[in-house]
Formats: sequence, structure tokens, C-alpha cells
Amino acid sequence: MFKVKQEQINRMNKVNELIEVIASIDRRFFYSKSKDRIGKFIEGKKLFFIDEYTGEKVYPYYSGRKKFSHGGTLWGLVNDFREWIITGKVSNGNNGYGGLYCPHWGYTADGMAKVVMKGKEIGFLKDNALSYEEMLKLFKERGLA
Repeated sequence: MFKVKQEQINRMNKVNELIEVIASIDRRFFYSKSKDRIGKFIEGKKLFFIDEYTGEKVYPYYSGRKKFSHGGTLWGLVNDFREWIITGKVSNGNNGYGGLYCPHWGYTADGMAKVVMKGKEIGFLKDNALSYEEMLKLFKERGLA
């Protein structure tokens, strides 16, 4: 059984700060206007994600996607977050779609830069990770954006 340790709780709280940034800009992923709430991770005997639209606990593993109101891109991101919360190891993009560098969110370059900066600030991304602008340039050079 998963027992949440203090360092995992600290990482979970940091991820929730990052989710608040994502929910506050551009398309406002993880924010439900009709419910006026932001999705977040919660701790207990197991780690869960509370979906902002359904209000339901979502088990953040591939088998637990029921009650999650978003598509695959954000599901991959939630799983990246879960992996980092539990292990503390770099997990951005491990579960597909490019993680915080995904060029398909429909966010502005400025908005994505804020997300990436917050990811670095909390330690989800390494300090020496590329800025969003640098990554976008690479995507364009490779015909991916």
C-alpha cells in the first residue's frame, strides 16, 4: 500500500501550485468556470487527483481514467505529475504528449513560458531545462510546431 511521505506531500503541494498557474492563464486547463474550482492532487492512503469539473477522485494511473473530464494530453500530464510526486524523479513527458513543453495546448508562447518557469521553480523541471522559447524553436526546426 502507498503511504505518503512528507517529501511526497511537499511535491504534491508544489504540483498543485503549478496546476494553479496552468488554470489561471490562456485556456485555463484544470479550471471549471461552471463549478468555479481548480483540479488538484490530494493525499491520503493513496494519491488521487480531484477533477475540477466532475469533482470526483480520479486514480492517476492509466487504469483509473474514469471520471477524468479531459483528453489524453492532460491525462498524460497528470500521470507525469503523479510520477514526480511519488518518485521525485524527472518525469516531464514520460507519459506522452510532451509534458509542459507540449506545443498543442493552444496556449500562447507567453503563457507556456510562465508554465515552464513555474515547473522549473518547483523542481518539476531541472534548473537547466530549456525555456519554452528554446524548445519551441527546436520543435519548429523539426517541423513539429
